[in-house]
Amino acid sequence: MSVREKDKIKSILTEKVYEVKAIKDWVTVLESLDGSSQVWTERGNLKIFYEKVENGENPEDSARIPAKPKPLRSPAYVTLE
Repeated sequence: MSVREKDKIKSILTEKVYEVKAIKDWVTVLESLDGSSQVWTERGNLKIFYEKVENGENPEDSARIPAKPKPLRSPAYVTLE
């Protein structure tokens, strides 16, 4: 995922929306839309833990709608040695 400063991205874990404030070398600084928190993360983590908010999408609306949890699946069998 490529991001630029002022892009909006959403955490897939917390559903919180952030704005990219700064990109320097391998570090990216994210700030929540309400300004209450900042996150410093490696650029490689963006493609793992975040998704880009599209231009037509309202980031505040997507932050309020919780993601549907995926059901846990148990393995069909377990081999113990």
